[in-house]
Amino acid sequence: MSYSEDYTKFTWLTGGTGASIPHIYSAGTTLTVGTKVTVPDIPGGEVGKGFTCTGLTVDPDTGNLWVGNFGSTRGGAGGNSPPISIVQVTPDGATMVSQVILPTQGIGGLQGIAFVSTNGLKCLAYVGGADNRIRFVNRDGSVPRADIQLPFTANALTWDPQLGGFWVGDAASTLGYLVSLSGLQLRAVDFNFSGFSSPMDHFCVDPSRGTGGYLWASCGANGSPGVIFAYDKAQDVIVNRYLLDSAQAPEGILVQGTVFKIVSDGYYHSTGSAPNTTGAYMVNELQTYTLPSTIPAWRHARVYRASEMVGPNGSTPMRLLLDRGDGDTSADFCFVTRQGDVAANTQVANLAIYAKSTDPAVTANLGLRLLSGASAVNFAVGAAYSRPFTSATYANGANDCQFGTRGTFTPDRIVNVTATGIAINLGASAVAYNPRLGA
Repeated sequence: MSYSEDYTKFTWLTGGTGASIPHIYSAGTTLTVGTKVTVPDIPGGEVGKGFTCTGLTVDPDTGNLWVGNFGSTRGGAGGNSPPISIVQVTPDGATMVSQVILPTQGIGGLQGIAFVSTNGLKCLAYVGGADNRIRFVNRDGSVPRADIQLPFTANALTWDPQLGGFWVGDAASTLGYLVSLSGLQLRAVDFNFSGFSSPMDHFCVDPSRGTGGYLWASCGANGSPGVIFAYDKAQDVIVNRYLLDSAQAPEGILVQGTVFKIVSDGYYHSTGSAPNTTGAYMVNELQTYTLPSTIPAWRHARVYRASEMVGPNGSTPMRLLLDRGDGDTSADFCFVTRQGDVAANTQVANLAIYAKSTDPAVTANLGLRLLSGASAVNFAVGAAYSRPFTSATYANGANDCQFGTRGTFTPDRIVNVTATGIAINLGASAVAYNPRLGA
């Protein structure tokens, strides 16, 4: 019968007050730029145009900024091609201090940088646009250690001192991974939700917010306001999203308290194809915004890739974040539906799932239902994975399964669980789960 670890194949069924809870992320509040400074020229670049910015981090010893230099000055015809480098500038972004020419040049242009300071290692790290490695370079241009090979092409990059690894964006998906210095994938972060499927361009760790710090992420189409996301690492949830009014080509982010800095390579894109021809954005600059001191939590419902890498039986865990709103009647509900199999028509079938509460201190109530005319059955799940299952006779043509919550049925207005091992089968009991991706 049907087995699946493809958590993108759910559809939403929401009623009552839960119908106002968005499953497509809102545009978010627009932040207004405070200052803009054109980044300084570098040797080999175009005079008065600065350089093509692709990454931003801070030097912990000096407070100066390190900004990635992509290596080409224009996206269209013409322009110069200075060596790919990482440029050190003053905190205001206006003055060049030094430049590190990268020892590896043919990497598809620089895409992300980070500063690493751990266990005697104090250096810069970087990833390229056509590369599957994290590479390292000292301030003087020497190479301090071997590369880290990745199973995907990298994009966003930042170092997380609290978790002891790099957050690395997958250039081909909405996923990012926490990767150790030995190359081990420790956990995942998923920015996928209905109506949005762009890879993240840049990351920044913010230890000052949340119980375990935030991971900030940015992306955006050239010629449109940049987008930033606040991700709570401990809760494994996107907290909020903001638009940046003047960052029309965002390429690197840095959060320092309520000060948010972003570099934009507007000149590179202004010489390319439309819509990147607006005169106001034909510059490479450092922009500064002010973030709210308190980031308000954003209520939403999602099904997405869980932060932990491996679940029971080697399966891929997913997250069910199901917000039914503030109502407590039978009309207030939030379910996700997984399409069943026609072979189950008129048969007695079992629905099984491995699940646990995402918050180990809270017991969560998850409703399971086979679309057979029967009501959903409530199962309480705690800190450890358990395997609830229910059985029903499928009506002809009504062979989907559902997971969720409903007013008067479960006391939880938000069901927040990590789950895997969804299985529907015929027989007296659901068999042990065997992964079959995308089934």
